Amino acid sequence: MKSLLSGMSVLVVDDEPFILETTAFMLDRLGFKNVFTAENALQALGFIDTADPPVGLVLSDLNMPDVDGVELLRQFDERGFEGDIVLFSGEDSRTLNMAESLARARNLSVLGAVSKPLKLDELSVLLAKAGSVLRKTGASAPNLVTPESLAAAIKAGELVPWFQPKIDIVSKEVVAVEALVRWPSKTEGMIFPDQFIPVAEEHGMIDDLTFLLMEKAVATEAEWRRQGVNLKVAVNVSMDSLYDLTFPERIGEYLNKSEGSALQFQLEVTESRLMEDLIGPLDVLLRLRLKKISLSIDDFGTGHSNLTQLRDLPFDELKLDRSFVQGAATDERTRAILESTIMMAKKLGMKIVSEGVETLDDWNLVASLGCDQVQGYFISRPLPGDDIPAWVKNWPTLCESLFPKLED
Repeated sequence: MKSLLSGMSVLVVDDEPFILETTAFMLDRLGFKNVFTAENALQALGFIDTADPPVGLVLSDLNMPDVDGVELLRQFDERGFEGDIVLFSGEDSRTLNMAESLARARNLSVLGAVSKPLKLDELSVLLAKAGSVLRKTGASAPNLVTPESLAAAIKAGELVPWFQPKIDIVSKEVVAVEALVRWPSKTEGMIFPDQFIPVAEEHGMIDDLTFLLMEKAVATEAEWRRQGVNLKVAVNVSMDSLYDLTFPERIGEYLNKSEGSALQFQLEVTESRLMEDLIGPLDVLLRLRLKKISLSIDDFGTGHSNLTQLRDLPFDELKLDRSFVQGAATDERTRAILESTIMMAKKLGMKIVSEGVETLDDWNLVASLGCDQVQGYFISRPLPGDDIPAWVKNWPTLCESLFPKLED
């Protein structure tokens, strides 16, 4: 967070001077040093083009007299704006959600959309995500990642797993983690997956990357067990690997010769790509299932699966995409979709994990609807493997602070 505070400018766009003043005050309290305010789109675009340091975060109203916030977002897209955006408005939640969806469709990094007046704690939660929202394509990737640099990094073992905890809703115990690959480059700093995964897939390196991540995740999990911490580890698998008929045998052989156990690992497959072609991957998924490796369908809701397909796929777990969870506590339409999806998955006998749980309201909602586990910034951001044992040890104390009313 410290680098965010000093390394970029923040822009607040609103036609109400009082809102500009109070929002700038909140940002100052949060430690941001370079805060600009604009009363209209023309001023805002001027700051985007000329601010030093560059604008890395924009807080924008949707309702303005000259150019409204929706058109301003389009102009951000046309300029190739790569910073983060927070939308706020006096409009109803459905309008806010639609504006957020439109901005994401334009490949803009939206931290969230909230109602006026802005609240300090609400803004703090959103800003905790600054710099980490993944776009559909990494606009800056060509400048950071070349096939040669990525191949060298994989060969040198530079890519590492970070781990985000999963919590059982009923017991509130830490039961699992998801391994998320990171590249702490010595020259470019931390490089996130959206910037190098497409390069790996396009240039035939995704298999090497997957097994590097698996190797390090297995070693890390074994070290945790030596420290008395037993957690199931989920590893993401590219669809490209599921077209390789030797993949199940290779996974099985690797776990057999290492310290890993199939029962301690789970493979996650993204729904949106899986539904493009089921026949080839189904062969591989079934054989993985026969090897007692748990399978999870990730980012559910981003693809086009139907009930028949879900019935026939060998998945133990369904992970609800964050777009199903965020806002469902206050938006009836989003809640209806979330509730029906959970009910469907329950009837299919699947464990349900809610991603993107960022507030106590999110937790309470998915708990009331019958989800089994949660994952998200309300619990923890992804952590380096060495930090997990201490985090798990400290979880009971953190849990008490997160759920003061529930523990009474």
